[in-house]
Amino acid sequence: MKISFTIDGQAELRKQVERFSERRIAATIATALTRTAVEVRNAVQEQLPRAFDRPTPYTIRQLRYVAATAQKPVAAVGFNVEAIQDQFGKVIRYREAVAGETPAEKYINPNIRGGQRSVKRFEKAMQAAGYMPPGWYAVPGKGARLDSFGNVSRGQIIQVLSQLRVTLTAGSTRNLPQVKGNERKVIGALRKAGGRFFVIKPGEKRGTPGVYQREFSGSNITPVFIFVRSVAYRPRFDFDGIAGRVAAERLQPNITRAITEQLGRLGLQG
Repeated sequence: MKISFTIDGQAELRKQVERFSERRIAATIATALTRTAVEVRNAVQEQLPRAFDRPTPYTIRQLRYVAATAQKPVAAVGFNVEAIQDQFGKVIRYREAVAGETPAEKYINPNIRGGQRSVKRFEKAMQAAGYMPPGWYAVPGKGARLDSFGNVSRGQIIQVLSQLRVTLTAGSTRNLPQVKGNERKVIGALRKAGGRFFVIKPGEKRGTPGVYQREFSGSNITPVFIFVRSVAYRPRFDFDGIAGRVAAERLQPNITRAITEQLGRLGLQG
């Protein structure tokens, strides 16, 4: 999910700057493309909060650009742009690895192209533990605690996994200890979580599949996650339209600016 652009009509550009060396022409093109890529990135970032409800700083930060070079006059803009290969076969990696975070491209792309969203790490863990069949999804229920960005809080997810004795990743989930010999610790954890979590698996007749919580001091039961077969999105963010419009508007001015700067360095301006 990225937009790439190059400069067409380079023969005409050479006529305008015929005193430039090939290397200087290539550098001029790369400068114009890179500046345009930055402006495209900024424009798309500005539109994200208008299309999505409180996108996290992580999501906005994951929109990147890859600069053009004199050897490869191509610039790219996208979420988690992993690699651009130049003419020598060297791979330029441009990726931020964040422990515990799902790459933004995986959950943004369905909102741009439409279709099924990817499976989250929490869902993969629940599937691996046998609580949820492969291909199913977990959506927030009435008892889900949402953070300021509208996502289920990581703290509650860890509480659910801990009580169900599900490991998210190695070392990242501290499972609730066995009750025998740890009664006070278990009671404290249950009180902090607000109650005990349990699962109704798909196919069971006792209710809608999902993760539920029975309150600590009472009998009320609240759904925290509901298991569903499908989570599909309709396209609602025109990434290509925004990027294409800004690129079309800004590329030529950036070419002109880069040429002017090069002419000034050569003392040919005016």
